[in-house]
Amino acid sequence: MPATRRHSQHGFTLLELMVVVVIAALLFTFVALSINPNTTEDNLKQEALRFNRLLQLLLEEAVLKGEDYGIEFAPREYRFLRLEKNQWTPIENDKILRKRELPEEMEMDLAVENTSIVIDNTGIDGEKNNRDAIKPQVFVLSSGEITPEFELQFYYPALATRYAVRAQFDGKHSTALLE
Repeated sequence: MPATRRHSQHGFTLLELMVVVVIAALLFTFVALSINPNTTEDNLKQEALRFNRLLQLLLEEAVLKGEDYGIEFAPREYRFLRLEKNQWTPIENDKILRKRELPEEMEMDLAVENTSIVIDNTGIDGEKNNRDAIKPQVFVLSSGEITPEFELQFYYPALATRYAVRAQFDGKHSTALLE
């Protein structure tokens, strides 16, 4: 009978290696998801494009439903309004046309017919329960018109870059990078 020799093996089994690879992949995934790849300029562009798309949707709703809408701006937020029985009512139960708040430290400037407008809190936050205090700065009419013509700029105070949404009386609107 041949003598059996025991060989002692050193190293890792395939199962142990696979467990280590899975743990490393999970850790990498969590780290990658926790890092925000968007720069502040990307955030500005995203917010301007979002407002532009919401304006397009509001125009389509106005024409299709034959209703007049408005947009009310506050320093760091805006909301959409509907004209009901000669009073402006905030749109609240709509997931898309709901009140929007800007990301932290982002601001906006509003110019109506080439005149800068001071945006204050009197409508959105200042007098929530007073329906007479609700006054939109921009009107979106059932005819597909926007009045008055306006430019809304999104910016960070520490950055020179701005994105603007411009809307004309005939309903045409666009987003542009300003530097």
